[in-house]
Amino acid sequence: MSGSTHPTNPPATPATDDPTPAAGAPDTAAPTQAPEDELPDFDLDSVFSQVGSPPRDRRGPLARMRASRLPGLDLVVLVAAEAALPRALLKDLAAGRPVAVVITVPSAAWFRPLSHLIDRLSDRRASVVEAPARPKPGPSGAELEGLSALANGRPVVGIGANPDALPALLVAAADHRVTLPPPDAAVMAEAIRRWCPRGPRITLAPEALAGLDLADFAAALRPRSTPAACRGRLERASRARLGPKAGPMPPPLADLAVTGPALAYARGLVADIARVRAGRLPASALEGCVFYGPPGTGKTLLARCIAAEAGVPFVATSVGEWFSTTNGFLDGVIRGIDAFCDALLQAARADGTAIGFLDELDALPDRATLSSRGRDWWTPVVNHALLRIQALREAGVVLLAATNLLDRIDAALLRPGRFDRSHWVGPPDEAARVVILRGHLGPDLPQADLVPAARLAGQATGAVLAGHVKAARARARAADRALALDDLLAVIVPPDPRPPAQQRQVALHEAAHAVIAHRLGLPVIEVSTRESGAAAGMTVIGETDPMPDLKALEGRIVGLLAGRAADLELGAGAHAGAQSDLRAATRLCCAIEASFGLAQQLRHRAEPEACEALLRTDPALAARTEARMSRLMHRARTAVRADRAAIEATAQALLRQRCLSGSEVAAIADAHPPTRRCAERPRRTRSPNRALARSAGPGRP
Repeated sequence: MSGSTHPTNPPATPATDDPTPAAGAPDTAAPTQAPEDELPDFDLDSVFSQVGSPPRDRRGPLARMRASRLPGLDLVVLVAAEAALPRALLKDLAAGRPVAVVITVPSAAWFRPLSHLIDRLSDRRASVVEAPARPKPGPSGAELEGLSALANGRPVVGIGANPDALPALLVAAADHRVTLPPPDAAVMAEAIRRWCPRGPRITLAPEALAGLDLADFAAALRPRSTPAACRGRLERASRARLGPKAGPMPPPLADLAVTGPALAYARGLVADIARVRAGRLPASALEGCVFYGPPGTGKTLLARCIAAEAGVPFVATSVGEWFSTTNGFLDGVIRGIDAFCDALLQAARADGTAIGFLDELDALPDRATLSSRGRDWWTPVVNHALLRIQALREAGVVLLAATNLLDRIDAALLRPGRFDRSHWVGPPDEAARVVILRGHLGPDLPQADLVPAARLAGQATGAVLAGHVKAARARARAADRALALDDLLAVIVPPDPRPPAQQRQVALHEAAHAVIAHRLGLPVIEVSTRESGAAAGMTVIGETDPMPDLKALEGRIVGLLAGRAADLELGAGAHAGAQSDLRAATRLCCAIEASFGLAQQLRHRAEPEACEALLRTDPALAARTEARMSRLMHRARTAVRADRAAIEATAQALLRQRCLSGSEVAAIADAHPPTRRCAERPRRTRSPNRALARSAGPGRP
């Protein structure tokens, strides 16, 4: 095919407002079909440069456009079409054959420039149909128009990011189904070569185009630019698209203060996304996850870090956003869900995969717990969200979510195929708190030892630590000086306003908990004299045995009672500050009798958290619980007397530092051995079982 139409075709007529023949009129404009083997070879440039040339200018439309600087948008679409559209389709369109074509594009932004290209290629004979964002039931005007165009011998081309939304007739009758992929590195390098014909050839890394849409590609091609400048714009645009919408870029996963299975999952997901991009793993194999834990532990930050590390688009939303960005009625909330899902599908088509994040997932209620009134409104919302989430996963989108309340999530969301996994993200440990503080301090206090500050911060979350650093900077500004470590320490632990005698009493109480727990083999995490709510101090003891026997349970009870024992043996006497210790010890003693089957009765009567209520109605159980408590209290007092030196030394360290780690407690205890083994039980004149039986009284079973 040279510049004119096929010899058997009539000459092209000038375009009119309505080129479609009137109803019932003979189709005089329909071209005579030529055999395909009579069409000579051609390329898209030659077709564009010669089809529809006006007599006064022998140059084709594309040649004239290039002479006046072809817009970057049209150039990108042209180069992408040359790489993706098959030659048979180009021949059919150029010849004006009545073919039905369906072209899937990366996003809706491609419709206008691609339809303009097809219009030029077919000499304005093709009827172009755009797929709506959401399919609508019933026949449409576009479907009838396409049927009329085919009947009149003209090509029909349907274009859309969602081809299922095109008229059903066109999809069913399509002679060509083509997917126009997003421009890859080779396509954009060719577009830049044509844009800057005198510049040197460049190569592009695939990650430089991640997250970009057609407008981003076109914006990189600017007048009087060099190839290197165009590449730089693409790289900057990609970083901006993949980064957070506001705020600084998230840190690398290696610098994140998250440990355990959540971090292992994050690293594995980043590696799997790299395999997807390399073609070694299907995107549908990627697994979603729900991060759960207390507020402020970094669940949202972890999701953002995964997306930044993997270099994929990140789209975040929440149930609250579905309400705030719409009218808040049922149809508006459904549209909010669709907008989030459609954005993810578009991003996944452009980059192979994308990460969607749902914050505060528990705001989508569990249908099993809804009231009859709430069920009527929320059931369509939850069901629609489940269907769209399922479609996202099948399209290769990774879904992450965060919640403080995992037990309130609908079970259908947590099944494989939606959110496959759930991982705990808890408060950071001491080493992680140091990392978090260092990250928030930035260039401030570069040589400072942050371990004391991290230790004094206790179980503070990342959000709380960020607030401490902000308050410390405000304190330094108020004094008109540079930030000092004392500012941070003063914010984390303000001066203790309690009298010295009370401070010593608290220190002895907590030191006894820590030292006796260490002697019993219980892992001491940290001990401090900081006030926290109603607690005057705190000793954090870990649990290593998920299935403790009677000896291990009684050891825990002795550790709980050691504080009261120190009040009696080393302090000023018993006081009300041991209330929480006595409650926990009572619960365990009662559970031994009524829950665990480790005493006289094998029968399970209540869960450990609920068996305390039995004490109010069962005098025999109350008597046995009290007898066990008294026996273990005697054991705790014996241990405290034996470890007086270690407890007092630990208390003195607490008065100086206000917080000690488990290793520091162990070092002090090892330096002050007990006068006798603290685990030694008091001598008895009769067996424990007989003593417990006698204490039960006449109402015993």
